[in-house]
Amino acid sequence: MKSFENIKSDFPIFERKINGKPLTYLDSGATSQKPNVVLEKMNEIYKVSNANVHRGTYALSAETTLAYEGVRNKCKDFINAYESDEIIFAKGSTEGFNFLANSLSKKFMEPGDEIIVTEIEHHANIIPWQMVAQENDLELNYIKINEDFTLDLDDLNEKISSKTKVVSIVGESNLSGLLPEIEEITKIVKEKSNALIIIDGAQLVPHRKIDVQALGIDFLVFSGHKMLGPTGIGIVWGRKELLDKMDPVYGGGDMIEEVHYDKATWAPVPHKFEAGTPPYVEAIGLGAAIDYLTDLDMENVQNHSDELREYGKEIFADIDKVNVIHSSAEKAGCTFGMYVDNVHATDLSLMLDTHGVAVRSGHHCVQPFHRKLGIDATIRATAYVYNDKNDLDVFKSALIDSIEMLS
Repeated sequence: MKSFENIKSDFPIFERKINGKPLTYLDSGATSQKPNVVLEKMNEIYKVSNANVHRGTYALSAETTLAYEGVRNKCKDFINAYESDEIIFAKGSTEGFNFLANSLSKKFMEPGDEIIVTEIEHHANIIPWQMVAQENDLELNYIKINEDFTLDLDDLNEKISSKTKVVSIVGESNLSGLLPEIEEITKIVKEKSNALIIIDGAQLVPHRKIDVQALGIDFLVFSGHKMLGPTGIGIVWGRKELLDKMDPVYGGGDMIEEVHYDKATWAPVPHKFEAGTPPYVEAIGLGAAIDYLTDLDMENVQNHSDELREYGKEIFADIDKVNVIHSSAEKAGCTFGMYVDNVHATDLSLMLDTHGVAVRSGHHCVQPFHRKLGIDATIRATAYVYNDKNDLDVFKSALIDSIEMLS
């Protein structure tokens, strides 16, 4: 089993200096850094076995197809899915939500039906539902977020009804670290409706051990690039019995069984949802990232996140002029949104960069919730497996210095 000690040596980017300072990377909420094993595996495919997957009978294609399809099984085991055919490859979480919104609204929803999300969703879990709601005369409602940045389960209980067909919620907030009680949400939803439950796992899956069978959900969406893998690859997991009923959204090569001039029939799940040449090198890179995280053990990854979160709560609580956006619940992700009165987040982020500290500034694709708070932008710090307490100390010191410079 791999240790967290000296883990930065596995990531070549940490050899860099930024403005003469060691890189303190705290923007894993936007994308994670990549270990050597991921970079080397992708390079290996391009160097020694690159060929398009499926249908090629020659050695290169067969080798690459075997490696590519093997990643489905790795994903299955990683989230404890029922079978590997439930794993659908997408370009990322955003494409995954667009696929689900379009396919589910056509197959399982009628005018007047309702979709429920939360007030703190990423735009990827709002805009696709807004679009299909407008197109199909559906209603879109939002579960309230409490003042302490926890989810208002009473509000969910009041809003859920027989008209609710989809409940799609963030698994871990990319702004506040909120970890909704998924099992409790599932219980409430199933008691009062037949709604499908979708979890946005873009931040959740990289940081916590996930068991989709135990959670009782219907779909899970996540991205490779936030869990040490490359960009351009993501996963939609869905229950096989639901996927079998759903129609494809994208048409083209590789998703067909037969094509005639006047009609076509579809390949079985999962391939009927994967039109065109897939991002096979990226998928294989994701497989290498899953191997790396599995070697760390996701329970250890989760404990590491919890430890850093507790330390961050402690040291960020007393910084003068800093307002912290972070869930007060017993468990939350190690993500802290912050804003300083009369100092713009962009200026603060630029000043932090002079200290070698990389954090995100803006609304983090959570613009409606920023509006609810009455602020335009925040900075956001998210820790991951390669971070330690020293990184949080460096960030705090740089933050205090930057505020003094800008005030």
